[in-house]
Amino acid sequence: MERQSLLRDPCFMGSSTLQQTQRLLAAHIKTFRLEAGLSQEALAHEAEIDRTYVSQLERALVNPSLAVLVRLAHVFDVPVTELLKLES
Repeated sequence: MERQSLLRDPCFMGSSTLQQTQRLLAAHIKTFRLEAGLSQEALAHEAEIDRTYVSQLERALVNPSLAVLVRLAHVFDVPVTELLKLES
């Protein structure tokens, strides 16, 4: 792997960059939920996760597993990559 691409790899990001990425993911989840007209409880039911976990996701308090990201993307009818976009 080239040095430049390695530096952009999330595994090699500093903690502040990872925190920024986590906050951006949280914002994407909340935005998609609101655009879909879903409450946190409705999203939790559709994605088969706990409502408190949705709240924690939207506040960037937890890191979702790949399985949770796939479930959320399915509910929102978007590719997982849409949730992980690094732009706001």
